[in-house]
Amino acid sequence: MENQKIETLDYYALKTLESLSSWKYPSLTIKKTNRNVFVGAGDADNTGRILAQNFGGCGFSVVDYKRFFENSPEMDLDVYIVNASGAKDGIKMAQWLTERGWQPKLLTSNPEPPAGQFLKSENIFVYPAIIEPPTYNVSTYAAMLYGILKEDILGAADRVKKLQVPNLRKYKFVFFITDDKYEIIGRMAKRKVAETLAGIGADAGGYSNAAHGMLLQPNPDRLVFCLNCDNPGGGDIYRLQADTYLELLMSVHYIIGKNQADEDSANILKNYFENAKKQGWKFNKVW
Repeated sequence: MENQKIETLDYYALKTLESLSSWKYPSLTIKKTNRNVFVGAGDADNTGRILAQNFGGCGFSVVDYKRFFENSPEMDLDVYIVNASGAKDGIKMAQWLTERGWQPKLLTSNPEPPAGQFLKSENIFVYPAIIEPPTYNVSTYAAMLYGILKEDILGAADRVKKLQVPNLRKYKFVFFITDDKYEIIGRMAKRKVAETLAGIGADAGGYSNAAHGMLLQPNPDRLVFCLNCDNPGGGDIYRLQADTYLELLMSVHYIIGKNQADEDSANILKNYFENAKKQGWKFNKVW
């Protein structure tokens, strides 16, 4: 894949929406309890936080999960590692947690996850996915959310196709303000802009936080995405409504992808593989 031209993000958003209902999913039951702990890196971190919102407990990133467990005397926690590749930081998390007595479950897209060497086989749950370019992770985490939350996305692909796509290249900065329930979708959106579009900055906030002043300074170079909410400030606005995490997330992926240039795609491939060498990441599949 390193030397290939790759499809833009919108292609995978639509293909994912059109495929989710036909895939088979592992049988995983997450109890509703405040003793759930979800850990992950990047998009996986945010996916885990969505699961925590719906099933209870808390979510942590690869940056701060160790601090939580080092200060937790309880061993009866239900721990979930969310990691599409089942590799990279997932290996470190699986080893670190297992060595300290926890028995984490792994939610992955890789049928042969390197992190599995530290886990019981019955604690590995493999979700279907489309093989995607690195950093995309559209189908991987969408499949986990769909398979676990079981949201109704009937007609979502058709609605996404009909979206009027704003020209993000007119702006230097985009801000995703969301209804508080979907604040994590805003986080995922700003991350995807940083990963996908050269030269455009992004930030995000749930309405209750953002209304305190994050958008009150005028900025003619900024576009504000209002995801299921209104804008407390002024300036250029793009409104987007959806009733599920998945449709809202795929809508944002679609819009970003429609603004993605060939140069952006080339940057993703070149910089990802260079960074992978620096980090010493081990994986037998690239998702």
